[in-house]
Amino acid sequence: MKHHSLAVCAAVLIGGLLILWTPASPLETAAAGPAVAQEQRVEIVIRNYEFQLTQPTPIRLHQPTIIILRNQDIVRHGFASPMLMHMMVQGEGEGIAAYGKGVEGFYVDPGKTLVVRFVPERTGKYSFHCDLHPKMTGELYLLDIPAA
Repeated sequence: MKHHSLAVCAAVLIGGLLILWTPASPLETAAAGPAVAQEQRVEIVIRNYEFQLTQPTPIRLHQPTIIILRNQDIVRHGFASPMLMHMMVQGEGEGIAAYGKGVEGFYVDPGKTLVVRFVPERTGKYSFHCDLHPKMTGELYLLDIPAA
C-alpha cells in the first residue's frame, strides 16, 4: 500500500478513503442472533502530514463505527468534518471526551490517539481535513453495494 494515499479494496484514491457497505445476507443476520451491534473499525495513521489507512474494512450503514486516529507526526493535527456536525458523535483521547451533535472536530497531539464513535446514517461522501494543515484532506465513501 502506498503511504501517499488511503485505500480500501485494492483501490487507491489520492487523499481519500473508500468504505464499502454490503448488506448482510439472511444467513449472516440469523447467525448474528439478537440485535447486538458490534463496532466497526476504521484505523487511520497520521504520518508525514498525511492521513493513511492501516487496514481496509467494509463498513455497514446504521452500525456503530469507530475511527481510530493515531498521530505519529511530531506536531498536533486536527480532524474536522462537516459530517460530524449533523450526527451524534463521541470523541475520546487521553482522558478527555466530547460528545453530542454539532461537534466540528478534534485535535490530536503528537504521539496520541483519538477515537471517534458515530453511526453512519446515509450513503455518500464524508470529507475530513486537518484544520491546522489545509493540504491534509481525506474522504470516506459509504456506498450501497448489493451482496453477490
